[in-house]
Amino acid sequence: MLRMIVEGVGFDHRKQTVVVLKDWEGRKLLPIWIGANEAKAIAWELEGIQSPRPGAHDLLLSCIKLSLGRVTRVVINDLQDSTFFATLDIDTPRGLHHIDVRPSDAIAVAVRAKCPVFVDGGAMSALIEVSEAGILHQTDEHSPTDEATEPVASAWNEEPKDQDDIDRFKRLLDDLNSD
Repeated sequence: MLRMIVEGVGFDHRKQTVVVLKDWEGRKLLPIWIGANEAKAIAWELEGIQSPRPGAHDLLLSCIKLSLGRVTRVVINDLQDSTFFATLDIDTPRGLHHIDVRPSDAIAVAVRAKCPVFVDGGAMSALIEVSEAGILHQTDEHSPTDEATEPVASAWNEEPKDQDDIDRFKRLLDDLNSD
């Protein structure tokens, strides 16, 4: 199991939203293509922006707390047919519960609960190495997404077609690292 931090949210070269997780040593990244609403929920929390009204992730966390529960961790634990799977681990007076959840929602709750995020199992195959030159090298041919009903094209699923694509990758990483 590898502990990750939420590096940030951005767009790939096709303008699709992606959340990027980075291991604590900064050697591996896990990009997960997510929906725009989930990306906004994650980004706002990371930036400390308060929504005028509570969103779904705020509601879920409030319900967990009112039930005397505590989110202990998120585990992105599998990758099947380009779809990531995750669990939200909740400690309650009745014991520890592992709730199946989309990774995008789990991450949105994790940043609010300030709990750790881990990658394990089949999801480990989607980790990519960050080379010294800053160019990404994928360890697997998968195009990860956690939206089973809506296939998402992956910028990491194919070689960059030209220098502009490579420059966009570098800018995405630079933008995430500058925060």
